[in-house]
Amino acid sequence: MIIDTDKCCTACGSERLVFGYTGNSSNVFVPSNIFIVYGFRTRSFVCLDCGHVGQFISKEKLEKLRSRIGEREELEE
Repeated sequence: MIIDTDKCCTACGSERLVFGYTGNSSNVFVPSNIFIVYGFRTRSFVCLDCGHVGQFISKEKLEKLRSRIGEREELEE
């Protein structure tokens, strides 16, 4: 399914993307040097023009990650 979004292919710039999830446990991003139990589930996409496959995390999860990194940086100061 092509979803109307602000994302574009990181390889060719096309906006013709199909979104979904990978089929195994590799779709979880676990940041280094931050204690986190579950990580952040990633979304995947395939570009219909060049075939590139990519991954990203949702805006909500990105905000949580930024918050966790900010907390860690504050503790290090």
